[in-house]
Amino acid sequence: MNGEVAARKKNTKQTIIIIIIIAALAAGLAVFAALNRQDAGAGSGAIGAAGTFTVIADGGALKTFTVDELKNYGPVTVEKELVSGKHDDESGAFTGVPLESILDDAAAGWRDKYTEFTFRAEDGFISSVFKSDIEKGENVIVAYEQDGRAIPDRADGGKGPLRVIVVADEFGNRSAQMVVSVELGE
Repeated sequence: MNGEVAARKKNTKQTIIIIIIIAALAAGLAVFAALNRQDAGAGSGAIGAAGTFTVIADGGALKTFTVDELKNYGPVTVEKELVSGKHDDESGAFTGVPLESILDDAAAGWRDKYTEFTFRAEDGFISSVFKSDIEKGENVIVAYEQDGRAIPDRADGGKGPLRVIVVADEFGNRSAQMVVSVELGE
């Protein structure tokens, strides 16, 4: 009988340990999911919607642009081949606005305070550039057209309606699709 009681106690302890481990894993997964959701919102909850481009700094949205508003800037067209190790390579003439012009409008004095610029896409993809990349003139473009046509949005199976193109990059890993925001960091 003593052996039977000891075996039941041991089984009960093992069951409790397994339940605790499962609960801890579930809690960890919930925390990870919450952090991932928060990260997708650029830390401020303001990510922007498809078809808009939000400039975020110091935890808040500074200004949101629609595609039509971006078209009011002087358009720039660049030829770019986007070489990818993951997807098919792509090339074309991308038309859009230099990020530098957008930042000059939305975040006066950005050159004096911020050095890193993180793009966020609808699908959670994140890429970044540095101030030196932006200051190379028309090197970082927020594109709304490819080969003279509007870039189709995600709902239509496209990669837009906004894309970031980093012209000087040999590969396309920092050029982002379905971009909705840029967060300015120090």
